[in-house]
Amino acid sequence: MSGFRTLHRITTDDGDSSSGDSPIWRVKFSPCRSSPSSSLRLLAAGASNTVKCYSLTDRTDKDVNSNDVLDASAMNVACTESLISRDDHQTNSAGNNTAVLGYAALDIVRNYCGADVTAGNEVVMASKLGGYVCVWVRLDPVLKEKGVVVAEDIDNDDDDDDDENKSCGETSSIIQQCRKPYAEFKVPTATGTTLAIRPPTLGNYYSRKETEILVAMGCANGAVVICKSGILASRPGDNGITRSASSSSGGGAIVGDTGGDDTVVMNFTSFNNKEDDGNNNSYPPGDIIATVGGGHACVMSLAWHPTIPNTFVVGRKDGIVDIYSAHTTSDDYYYGNEGLNFRRVHRLVHSSFPIRALSYSMPDGELLFAGDDDGKLYSYDASMALPSGTSESFNVASPVKLVACALAAHKGWIMNLCAFPDGNKVATCGSDKSVRVWDCSMGLASGTPVHSFDGANEGWVWGVDCSSGAVGSTRLKLVSCGNDGSMQVFSCSE
Repeated sequence: MSGFRTLHRITTDDGDSSSGDSPIWRVKFSPCRSSPSSSLRLLAAGASNTVKCYSLTDRTDKDVNSNDVLDASAMNVACTESLISRDDHQTNSAGNNTAVLGYAALDIVRNYCGADVTAGNEVVMASKLGGYVCVWVRLDPVLKEKGVVVAEDIDNDDDDDDDENKSCGETSSIIQQCRKPYAEFKVPTATGTTLAIRPPTLGNYYSRKETEILVAMGCANGAVVICKSGILASRPGDNGITRSASSSSGGGAIVGDTGGDDTVVMNFTSFNNKEDDGNNNSYPPGDIIATVGGGHACVMSLAWHPTIPNTFVVGRKDGIVDIYSAHTTSDDYYYGNEGLNFRRVHRLVHSSFPIRALSYSMPDGELLFAGDDDGKLYSYDASMALPSGTSESFNVASPVKLVACALAAHKGWIMNLCAFPDGNKVATCGSDKSVRVWDCSMGLASGTPVHSFDGANEGWVWGVDCSSGAVGSTRLKLVSCGNDGSMQVFSCSE
């Protein structure tokens, strides 16, 4: 019996009535552990002015109400939190009705570079049209259990009114916490439709000067701007709580300060996020440190390499795929200067249609997947650029070859794709209202998917993401979102 089946349809009835039927453009599973530990954390961004956070748990026999024979749901779903900008929070509190741009791009990373694959704070970034970016941080539940509190949360509570933790103007019967961002900034040249956070888990390979989490954003002129987020990145030696004063790049308090009640007060921002008091440091959130690849077609998609530091791939409107890196060889990294001088190392020209979907295979990035507006799904061999053996040598300039192409992966645009954590499969979604799962070895060459969820959403399916079996659930799950304002959760266990 196939393990691919629909588990749950998340609609406005699942604890959230504020979004109506607004389209959902991006959906992401959190890579961090949740509380309770048996739940998955799911975030969704779209045409509303909030990023919704959901808790997903597998349903057991004890959860089923024997009096409701029609209830066949396989999951318990609850909307637990709303991430909102400071301006939108003030607007909602005042009851004003203003135009809503929504969040067109969303990304989540786990801010930790140690051996524990579930530890670390959750960093969420979302961007609106025009390059307006909000950054939220969620503390590791284990740190909360140890009595750690966040300095920024204390400051926000002091500045806010008593209605901060109410429903933010929502009419839902479930009171949701509205969390304001720790950093906000605008990149005027960015479109706001593409955003990718550099993996903090590669902290062992970054320069000592790179103390913050960086984010890449695409521009209409073909450039990619890389800027600071204002959030300190985990580095070797950090235990999740302490950090020396010298590692902070600005005016934030030292991590590890203690209050009078002996609780640890943690500060993970590199700036003063209160009103301007004349002591702003020289590296505020949004400070651009590099502009890469200008003068080409508009950027449609972005993805960082999961194992090679400071290497990312760009999908363009004219079908060209460019790969950039600040280090072309291991010698450049270990013995070169510490500046981020990106240059193009590969150009792939197999498509002439916009590339909206890009992803490296997980966990090592051996394969590169690209989907275009002609419904084609490309698979490239990028293993020559990976560290080999025990020497940890790599050469980013090694050939990246086309392995396979599914000529009719979708009957329309491929809107998004995601690689499975085991490295064996990739999921795609498209404007033909379907979600399809592909085998990375022979499935693309034969043009036959492992499974197809036709009619997954009523309208275009904008986003798709796969959970990690190591966090929150032992079984892989797939989620899609679309124009109808709903999300579909699928089982991916065979």
